[in-house]
Amino acid sequence: MGMADETYKQLVEDILEHGEWDKDQQVRTVWADGTAAYTKSLICKQVRFDNSEVPILTTKRVPWKSAIHELLWFYVKRTSDCSYLDEHNVKLWKEWTNENNNIGKAYGYQLGKPIMLKGRITNQVDHLIDQLRHNPASRRHVISLWNIDDLDQMELYPCVWNNQWLVKQGRLHLIVNARSNDIGLGHPLNVFQYHVLQRMVAQVTGYELGTLTFNMNDAHIYERHVEPLREQIGREPYPAPQLWINPDIRRFDDFTIDDFKLIGYDCHPSVKMDIAI
Repeated sequence: MGMADETYKQLVEDILEHGEWDKDQQVRTVWADGTAAYTKSLICKQVRFDNSEVPILTTKRVPWKSAIHELLWFYVKRTSDCSYLDEHNVKLWKEWTNENNNIGKAYGYQLGKPIMLKGRITNQVDHLIDQLRHNPASRRHVISLWNIDDLDQMELYPCVWNNQWLVKQGRLHLIVNARSNDIGLGHPLNVFQYHVLQRMVAQVTGYELGTLTFNMNDAHIYERHVEPLREQIGREPYPAPQLWINPDIRRFDDFTIDDFKLIGYDCHPSVKMDIAI
């Protein structure tokens, strides 16, 4: 059994057994039919991986290429224009794409937004890599997608909104913070994505891979996901696959989807779950 499957099973069981419903509140999210999308949730949950194996689920198929495309769209393309997703037939953002085919000033926009730091114009990604290379002892290696001045111009407020990087004894550690995490649909993609991002950054900065910590302030399961998740976590997991990343890439912005291969990914079929919007 892969570590990701066991960790995920424990998380789902914990929420189902000890979580609290929000049915006493007027919730924002709805299903496609307009009915309220209630959740059962726990406050402040954390999962942690030593990165000795790829943290991707095998009890269902995770669309790993779409997950990496979304990651590249955010961190390499650094745009909120959905043309890149359209080009690669990635539909993760269709429910939040506006009439201009973008998601407003969210995610990639914030990563590519020009900023003045240390007397020069840069962006959050370039600044992070520069500082990891030249000032590794710093505790200020932080990327934030939560810009309060731009929130009303975002089609969706950032869920995974912040990450911090720490270098200790030559190893690059990553802490990811989510204000809200959909355990059924979003969480499996998010954990895999940030493992991939951590490996990309470690490769171009020359550090060994450290731990990945994923913090969820509101870890929730939607009401319509309960039974599909019960079925999923009852499946027998497969061993974790291996992720190949092209070792010749030394410049972060040179990464493309062709530089990734998931080898030996044996998994159960996808689990159908509705999307709450």
